[in-house]
Amino acid sequence: MTSSRRRFLAWVGLLVAAFGLLVVAAVDRGGAESDSERVQRLADSYACPVCSGESVAESNAAVAATIRQFISDEVTAGSGDAAIRDRLIATYGVEVLLNPPAEGITTLVWILPVMLVVLGSVGIAAAVTRSSPEGTDPSAADRDLLEKARRMGR
Repeated sequence: MTSSRRRFLAWVGLLVAAFGLLVVAAVDRGGAESDSERVQRLADSYACPVCSGESVAESNAAVAATIRQFISDEVTAGSGDAAIRDRLIATYGVEVLLNPPAEGITTLVWILPVMLVVLGSVGIAAAVTRSSPEGTDPSAADRDLLEKARRMGR
């Protein structure tokens, strides 16, 4: 196996490992969460309907307090995240979501940055492997040039 092929495979392996770490970091929640942690996580994921860019957890508005209480009551009652989400959307509209739903054109918001990073990394890896010399042994012409340079330096 040539050194450029090994280098290319090393870059691919590095990209696969980095992507795997990103997936694990995004999915791993670190075990079971308590009701209060779940309420906090849910409150962090919904936007205050009357505030600009604040989550329900951050806002001091009365409607945010109402939504926090609703979330707490639903978690205590054993409702699932999807049921809580559906009721909040039914009451306040899709604008209550801090993260846009991944459907239609908004899918690009989630996929495009990942695609750009992967394509950029592949491009960099290709450029690095293309610009690398195939052999590491100097040619006869290279040895002659080196010998001339040594003689001139004396």
